[in-house]
Amino acid sequence: MDNPLSQNPDSTWSQYFRNAELEKMVNQDLSRLYPEHESYFHTPGCQGMLRRILLLWCLRHPDCGYRQGMHELLAPLLYVLHVDVERLLEVRKLYEDLFIDKFDGFSFEENGVAYNFDFKKFADSVEDEIESQGNSKQVMSLYELDPELQAVVLLSDAYGAEGELGIVLSEKFMEHDAYCMFDALMIGAHGSDAYGLGLLNLFLLLLIKEKLLLGSYKLHSLQSKFLFLHPCQVDDGVVLPDEASLYLTAIEDAEYKDDKIEFWNNVYGFDMSCIKKQAMMEPLVDTVDQKQIVTNCHLLKTMDISKMVLGDASFTAPFKLIAERDDYIHAFVAYFDVSFTKCHKLMGFSTGPRSRATHWKQTVLYLEDVLTICEGETIIGSMTVAPNKKNPRDVDIMVKYSLSGRRCVVSRVQFYKMR
Repeated sequence: MDNPLSQNPDSTWSQYFRNAELEKMVNQDLSRLYPEHESYFHTPGCQGMLRRILLLWCLRHPDCGYRQGMHELLAPLLYVLHVDVERLLEVRKLYEDLFIDKFDGFSFEENGVAYNFDFKKFADSVEDEIESQGNSKQVMSLYELDPELQAVVLLSDAYGAEGELGIVLSEKFMEHDAYCMFDALMIGAHGSDAYGLGLLNLFLLLLIKEKLLLGSYKLHSLQSKFLFLHPCQVDDGVVLPDEASLYLTAIEDAEYKDDKIEFWNNVYGFDMSCIKKQAMMEPLVDTVDQKQIVTNCHLLKTMDISKMVLGDASFTAPFKLIAERDDYIHAFVAYFDVSFTKCHKLMGFSTGPRSRATHWKQTVLYLEDVLTICEGETIIGSMTVAPNKKNPRDVDIMVKYSLSGRRCVVSRVQFYKMR
């Protein structure tokens, strides 16, 4: 029997805990999905379908796993599928006699409906009908039908190769651009669409983006811009927001730390401090009261999002925090500001504790030491941030800090893993 405390990654319990963590991550993302359209995407039926599809995908594709944004790609596809099925049901009601094979008429929320029109059955039925009227002409292809019947057949085949192509395009481009490229492909000899064909060239570049970046290719500046600024409609396309700044400050938080972290030192008489170490390694995402702030807010790094390339998300930045009053420090707090500098009027917002609370809140990194600091004293250190090698969505953080004060002298390195 597998031991629940076993560190063997192939054990049943390890797989169980990984799946539980995966489901937690998916549920967290789904709870934030398109809040402006929550009347559809936040219904129990829709949330359940999205959750099952994402979890099944991750279990079937462990090498890829779950990536941030997958739920946002899946949601509109599910919505379109829903609309297509509803439309197909309407077409069936109008042309009931033309649909020979059975179709599941239950509601979309209760059943995963997949429908394929059998043209052979349809052709045979048309042939039988014509023969019964004394005409032995055989229907061998779609184009031998009159336009009205052709439309019915085409409406019934909503999930063929064209649908798959549309899904592939929508994974790389915004809805409008995906439609333009799809139309450029489908328009054939009846016309041309320069804008759509141009986007198709960009699409082909995106398909080989990873190979280009990981290989020894020297990218032309224009190619680089296309690769990193997609969806890019024109040469001077922009990414919004285009500037982000990361800040660090320090807070007093004795009550929470004693309640949630120091608690593990004595759990009903048992020393479970080994769990405390794990609890310390995972940053807390929560709203911080501005009254808890003890030091200044130090700018760690400013990033031009429109010019970022692979590797820019990994960095090391020094910091210097100056105490604004006599107090204790239990944690560092990181937050970010964003700016829309390309707008006709400079705009932006902050996720900091002194600003209006946002969806992103703040990130709290608890310290092993309780720092006793006096007004004017400084904490000097550096923060190193990098995507986790196994799961790029996770972030590995290393914080080095030191304090040489009148009442406290400490120097330490701590590691965190942001999930």
